[in-house]
Amino acid sequence: MTYHLVDALGGEEDVYFLLLRAFQISCVIVVGGELVFGSPYGSQSTYKGALALNGRLTWVLMELVSPVALLYSYYAMDSFVPVTRSKSHSLVSIAFCALWIVHYVNRALVYPLRLASRKPMHIGIGLTSCLFNTLNGYLNGRWFSVFSSGLYNEDYLNTHTLQVVFGLCLFVLGMVGNIYHDNILMGLRRPATGKPNNRYSVPVGGLFAMVSCPHYFCEVVEWTGYAILTQSPAAWTFALATLCNLLPRAYSIHKWYQREFPKYPANRKAMIPYII
Repeated sequence: MTYHLVDALGGEEDVYFLLLRAFQISCVIVVGGELVFGSPYGSQSTYKGALALNGRLTWVLMELVSPVALLYSYYAMDSFVPVTRSKSHSLVSIAFCALWIVHYVNRALVYPLRLASRKPMHIGIGLTSCLFNTLNGYLNGRWFSVFSSGLYNEDYLNTHTLQVVFGLCLFVLGMVGNIYHDNILMGLRRPATGKPNNRYSVPVGGLFAMVSCPHYFCEVVEWTGYAILTQSPAAWTFALATLCNLLPRAYSIHKWYQREFPKYPANRKAMIPYII
């Protein structure tokens, strides 16, 4: 059945680039939707109805979808979808997949398990995130193994030295910065007593001196670095999607801080230092 569906749509290559364009267009829709309706999860969530799921468990499951989809599309998908190009599992592309896995080990497992608590999540948010992560993992994994047309051969590091060095530095700095600022936020919710604190406080330290959501800024930097490193249209699309998702959310959180704390630092921007 999968073969017939893909063939009817013109083959996997046509389907792949159709999904990539749709993913890019959806970024604009996400920005508009979050500006109008807000970003209803985490600290911005108030839903406690019948469709509310355990926030921590839902986060783990929806984030794990991404590395599973990446690895499946990279290694095993040919048994279900025929390909018209030769596959390549070069050491370079495997290294890029490994960086993806490292990020999601922290994001899907380490990060949520270190949280003092997490608010319930609406089932719609969880399902939408699973869809996003499935598509994102497929697009990136399939690009690395099939549609990159031999880009990631043994000469890639020599022919793209500047992009590799600069992109890898941004990726590492972004990930370290994201974890560092997450730690500051976790420290506010779990003070020296070790007991969860349900009251919110104004975070200080690091880039919190400049923006309300430096952890979001660092995540955008991380995936921008990944896109530069891999020179992948799927990775560039993910970086764009990350920005489009986190920027309006950061703006909402920034406004929330200003409402909740009358003496909130006036010089702080929402997410990008000196800009917004």
